[in-house]
Amino acid sequence: MKFLKYIFLCAIIGITTNCTNLDEEVFTFITPNNYYSDAEDLDAAVVTVYNSLQSIYNKSRGWALTLANSSEVNSPQWLDSNIRGYALWFHPNNPDMTISVWQSCYSLINNANTVLNRGEDIDMDQELKEQMYGEVRFLRALSFYLLVRIYGGCPIPDGMTEGLDGLEIARKTVDETYEYIIADLEYAISTLPEKSAYSDDEKWKATKGSAQGILGEVYLTRGSMTGNSEYFTKSKEVNKELIESGEYALENDFKDLWCWWNTENENGLESIFEVQFGRYGSEYNSRHRDWGINYTEYTLGARMYRRVLPSIEHYLSYSDEDARKEGTFLTKVYITDDDNSTIVDSMEFVPEDKGLTPGSKKWTAAGPGNIKHYDRSPSSASLNKAGANEYVMRYSDVLLNYAEAENELNGATADAYEKINMVRNRANLPDLTSGLSKEAFSDSIYRERGWEFVGEVQMYFDGLRTDRIGDKVKSHIENAVEQGIYGYAVTDFYPKKDFLWKIPTYDFDSNSALVQNPDNVSKF
Repeated sequence: MKFLKYIFLCAIIGITTNCTNLDEEVFTFITPNNYYSDAEDLDAAVVTVYNSLQSIYNKSRGWALTLANSSEVNSPQWLDSNIRGYALWFHPNNPDMTISVWQSCYSLINNANTVLNRGEDIDMDQELKEQMYGEVRFLRALSFYLLVRIYGGCPIPDGMTEGLDGLEIARKTVDETYEYIIADLEYAISTLPEKSAYSDDEKWKATKGSAQGILGEVYLTRGSMTGNSEYFTKSKEVNKELIESGEYALENDFKDLWCWWNTENENGLESIFEVQFGRYGSEYNSRHRDWGINYTEYTLGARMYRRVLPSIEHYLSYSDEDARKEGTFLTKVYITDDDNSTIVDSMEFVPEDKGLTPGSKKWTAAGPGNIKHYDRSPSSASLNKAGANEYVMRYSDVLLNYAEAENELNGATADAYEKINMVRNRANLPDLTSGLSKEAFSDSIYRERGWEFVGEVQMYFDGLRTDRIGDKVKSHIENAVEQGIYGYAVTDFYPKKDFLWKIPTYDFDSNSALVQNPDNVSKF
């Protein structure tokens, strides 16, 4: 496996970088024999694993953009230009036009395995060592959880590799991969502290609640994919313990979740876990920036408003009373002069333009911007470096996961209603209509998740695991074509619940033990 050989050697000789928003010095491996000598070395090595996660969400961000644009709630940035087809399901079986996150995930996995292996020789406080191991195993679980949902069963290295032999690793089954993920998360739950135990400058770290939240979602995913109610029971139990811990709560104002509205929002009350970014060096967030705007506009911050747009259909589905509509979408941009002192022009999104760019009011994207990833601070504008963090999970996700598991087990109980209504009420919406059937309540949760998590790469996975994605995408594309939304075209492929992306050609060719995923068949 050529790439794995490369990253394993990097882990051995010490090619590492520092993690964002952290004050630790760059941790440099000198030789295999003289690093990891004490707790400080181990802590610095753990930081490199966090940095690998940052790379997955930043330098390897294409997976997030593609998956976001593969559901009905998002649309490509420009509907009147070359979008390579994947956003509208034109190339589902092409390993050269697939999701490319395999390499960056395995880079993190090997870094994690290296820390776990080398740490064994350090004489230090055992409880502290196990806490650091918990952080690393949590991050490793996140990587495998991403991989298994995209590609299916994964190769699982036995540990750190110090040479170039034996790197042809066969894939485990999906069940075996999930067992490995669950074991890592259970270990993290048993060793990591609660969020409140960390000092303010450490709240970016993985916590017991982080591991519980992801484990609750893993069980929910397993229940959805297999139909085994025991997974729903486990999901409900884990999420209930997390809710009752009192460590997390919804922000009173939805806007306070986002850097655009509140630059002090990082790792706040609602944050279960987020990826850290900063406005310096190479630590900035480039996931949603620099597409098509050839100037730095002070009122926008870093150049970014064109990426991961909501579909026009989804944007129009929001009630005007829903606080998430104003809190999420950028629909007007004021352009200032060179010294940022005077407004000289503006651009405004007009739904009736139907995605044609530039629009009637000069808007140069197919839909409104999503400010969840934007940073309009002065330093972001002057440096063109956005510092907005990316949520992996937040408390509203936990509440909706709990409500879904409860509904699957017992129908639309008062308990399930309570959890979804907490999310709705925070958005200034009334309680959900009472007396819904199990199926109608499930539909309501899915719809609520679309309004709550648009742009957060949730809806692709939600649509897939609940077997809604094919129906929703088909309806979305057909409606767009009927209404004349520019750039849409009916495709002959719509994904089924068992859809898996192809392993990228390079990675597949580099490991002779790999077996490629079979071709997907359209749901219709």
